[in-house]
Amino acid sequence: MCSKNFDEYEKKYFPKNETPDHLCKEMKKFIAKAGVHPSVVEYGAFNKMIGFSAIAVDDEKTAINHLIESHAVLHRQQVSLRYKKTEIRGNCGYNQKFGVNPSHLEFNVDCHEGPDSLKDKLAELPKEWYMVQLTQPYNPGKWQPENSNSIHPLHLTVLPTGPEAIAPFTITIPASDNSMYDLCQDIKDLLGTNKSSLQAQYGNHAMYWKMRQHQNNRMKNAVKEMEYKWLREWRILLVADPLEPSDATREIIAVVDKLVTDNRLMSVLSPKTMWLLRKVATSAGFLNKVEIATLVTVILSGHKKLAKNIILSIISKFSLVCQLQQEKRKTTVLIVDEEIDYLPLEAMEILQYHPATRFPSFHVVYAMFKEHEDSIIDGCKTVKINDSSGMGIVNPGDNLPKMEKRLRIFMDYWLPNWRTIYNILPEEDGLANAFVDALVNHEVMMYNGHGSGIHYLPGERIEKLRVKAAVLLFGCSSVKLQPIGGRFPPYGVSNQYLIACSPCTLGMNWEVTDLDTDRMTSFFVSTWIPSKAEIHWKFVDFDKWGNGKFEYRFNIEKYQKEQLKDTFEPEMLRAVSISKKVCLQFMTKAAVVVRGLPIKIEWNE
Repeated sequence: MCSKNFDEYEKKYFPKNETPDHLCKEMKKFIAKAGVHPSVVEYGAFNKMIGFSAIAVDDEKTAINHLIESHAVLHRQQVSLRYKKTEIRGNCGYNQKFGVNPSHLEFNVDCHEGPDSLKDKLAELPKEWYMVQLTQPYNPGKWQPENSNSIHPLHLTVLPTGPEAIAPFTITIPASDNSMYDLCQDIKDLLGTNKSSLQAQYGNHAMYWKMRQHQNNRMKNAVKEMEYKWLREWRILLVADPLEPSDATREIIAVVDKLVTDNRLMSVLSPKTMWLLRKVATSAGFLNKVEIATLVTVILSGHKKLAKNIILSIISKFSLVCQLQQEKRKTTVLIVDEEIDYLPLEAMEILQYHPATRFPSFHVVYAMFKEHEDSIIDGCKTVKINDSSGMGIVNPGDNLPKMEKRLRIFMDYWLPNWRTIYNILPEEDGLANAFVDALVNHEVMMYNGHGSGIHYLPGERIEKLRVKAAVLLFGCSSVKLQPIGGRFPPYGVSNQYLIACSPCTLGMNWEVTDLDTDRMTSFFVSTWIPSKAEIHWKFVDFDKWGNGKFEYRFNIEKYQKEQLKDTFEPEMLRAVSISKKVCLQFMTKAAVVVRGLPIKIEWNE
């Protein structure tokens, strides 16, 4: 499966008359000579090339290790540099707070067994996680736009976690064959003009809303192309396993296992093959019948009779497997190559209603797990809060008056005991110090203003902190990875929060408008964080609240108090997926991204 993809789609990227095995050895020699801190771009590129070479010779373990090592090289160097600077300042007598310990990022790519191996590290991670890495292949032509195509093959590396998990494996998905439409370039073009389109002057409201609808449709089409034409049937590898398998799940798995046993192949098929067959069976509700047949045929390429029987059995139970789409699933941990981080992966149908978070690298996942290990229970970092555990910074630039009015109403109603700062700060309190207070002394920090707030608290200063808070940045492009020039990968403030050990950061991956963002903000916060308010926020008239007025949607006197309450979702990522439904614009919904650990709050009145 991997070798075929390599031959058809990636061999053109390598020098002629070179065997993959020889090329792999030569590149390893080059990396060994580079020293402790090799060039970021070359180190990442060489590891990708070694990974692809290993795929060509069916050395999957080596391929996976090097594909993992190719991610977030710059970020990992920044972690080491910041830690060393902090050590030096501490030795000079300054009181310092350490961020991520770089020792947690150490990885021996040549180690396949033992305590330092990928296998053992994965076994330490929570079984409630479902981890998938997406890697863009090495492409020397990407710096020559006229010779390169944005659509490229994609390596999906499944990294099962927990002590009983199967070994990781990788699948190479070929580039989409739709030569008439380049979805990557279309998304880049759309995002490149997004800000100017939103800020432009329009002759009337109809023209503005026509522009918004055009944006929404264009992004929807790109997401559909990504999901159904690029990832195709392999998109089910992004679907997390059920958290607790239902009777229906166990039934469909039993059907597959029985067919394999009846064919006397249970001892012949590898754990990876059995895992994939069960995955297809339990995720068939996300596929059509042709895609089911295609997957099973590829997985069981040497066993046509068994493949046919499994295909018929899954299709015969199609109504049953469709019910599994709504099962409560594990948290999807997406490790996304920085070069494709702009893609709205969470907006795909298979992910939009399930918990998902992003990391730049497996090494960063492991490091953050080790830093917060003591407070991680059942796959979530548990945070104990009360009605005054958070802090809000709203409209610090004093240039978003409508947003401020809406959020003042919400905060006064739902979280009156939070310390919330609006536009003008007390004279004795600087804005940067207010940010620091929110980050290091509170469990949750919410920022509502332009951007990510780094024009008030620079990223350099964030790195020097030990951030305690879960960070909510409801500003334009607040967690976007920005180009930093030359051939370097993009970088963002979310990287700096990770360096400072912030458990997670929620934000926007591109520009958004304030009203739709405020709707999502209030619905998310009131879904995730409990309140002593007698009537739940969801019963408020959102249309009138959008205009700065507070009213309920109906006469509340006709209802008992119990009817005006609602249940809370303590897991942050699940609350985010629920809250996206209130967004009126697809562009807003698709922009929401969470980076970092899954968070679960424990209400302590």
